[in-house]
Amino acid sequence: MVAGEGRRGLDGLDADLVAWVERTLGAPITSATRPEVGGSRATWFVVAGTTEAVLRLEAGSAFSGTEVDVAREAVVYRALASTPVPVPTVMGVAPGGAAILLERLPGSSDIAPDACDSVLADFVDVLATLHALDVGALDLPGFEVPHTPEDHARLDLSSWASLATGAHLPLDALARYAGAYLLAHPPVTVARTSLLQGDTGIGNFVASDRRVRGLVDMEFAHVGDPMDDIAWVLMRGLGDDTEPLLARYSERSGIPLDRSSITYYSVAVRFRCVITTTLAIARGGGARGWAAYLMATERFLRELATTLARHVGVTVAEVELPEEPPTARTPWYDELLDGIRAGVRGIDDPDLREHTRNEQILVHYLRAYDRLGPALDALDRDDAMASRVDPDDVAAVEAAGARADEVALRYLLRRRQRQQALWSSLFDRTVTGRTPAS
Repeated sequence: MVAGEGRRGLDGLDADLVAWVERTLGAPITSATRPEVGGSRATWFVVAGTTEAVLRLEAGSAFSGTEVDVAREAVVYRALASTPVPVPTVMGVAPGGAAILLERLPGSSDIAPDACDSVLADFVDVLATLHALDVGALDLPGFEVPHTPEDHARLDLSSWASLATGAHLPLDALARYAGAYLLAHPPVTVARTSLLQGDTGIGNFVASDRRVRGLVDMEFAHVGDPMDDIAWVLMRGLGDDTEPLLARYSERSGIPLDRSSITYYSVAVRFRCVITTTLAIARGGGARGWAAYLMATERFLRELATTLARHVGVTVAEVELPEEPPTARTPWYDELLDGIRAGVRGIDDPDLREHTRNEQILVHYLRAYDRLGPALDALDRDDAMASRVDPDDVAAVEAAGARADEVALRYLLRRRQRQQALWSSLFDRTVTGRTPAS
């Protein structure tokens, strides 16, 4: 590949950043491509001379300007460099923490079906090794270490709650209730204090030859309860044979599984994901686009409702939904959807094709709201008045969560069912091919 041809891929990168990469790698960049991975952080695969590296950018991410930055991620990789836990080598941190350069590990985050069992077993062993490390022996400047069982949950969740407050996020009322509940009712027993990957599981490790070559995407890493990571693993999926793998983890790590704590952290995982996607929306769409994150937020809110209700032992009957008659505008939306679908087939550029597909999300929602929205809004107003809950009163909703107010929770779960009705046409079919994660 000639230099001029390869450098066409650098159009999206700042010239000063390109110069820093070339200085760090000791050769001109000949190739730069954006992989189809990552939800909140822009990532590039770069080649300079004979060196392949991964470039992760701070600017333009959903977390820019927060403590969840790439420089903090580099601290984790460096702390683990001399341990048995496989991670990429940090090749450099750009001035001001604008980006990090990492060794590009052999393999992929996609697991071949015939290798899945072997890779997942090896991943469980790697996670067990990570959790068994002595946190006190790791160099983790800037990382708080919990000293009470409750702080194992509260330290990290408080930082997420502060992130949402600092960014003035318009969090859904159910998320506000859940966040306050989690902070007020953390687990009171913890088997071990461990360094956690956060957002761990399939997609956030690289594998080849049926082995895990390295844990990646460590931006949510923190010190806490290992059951937190187990909840992330279960959300991302652990194949069809979950229980034997969990037993393997416990045997290899020496850490017993606490099912109650796992269900608590299953709520916490969705709470963090809602903040992540809401933050991406507030900042214009993050790495995957505004409309895609609207759908992702709705998916995480739906899961948050399910996990929170299960954890606290509350069941809510399905609400009655109004009829969904077409309106005079329904054919307009149908025509627009057909036009977008037809147009997508003629788009060669993958980023533009995905962006155009994502626009279908907005049309589907607006079509549903045109038919159902006013009736659902009226039902919700009546329910809120009868329940004496104002979903727009942030302080009151958070106070209800802190005291585990069941009346308020039941109302918020019914409200969520009504809101889900506006997204049913999206969840019943594949529009974008995938929903972006944290």
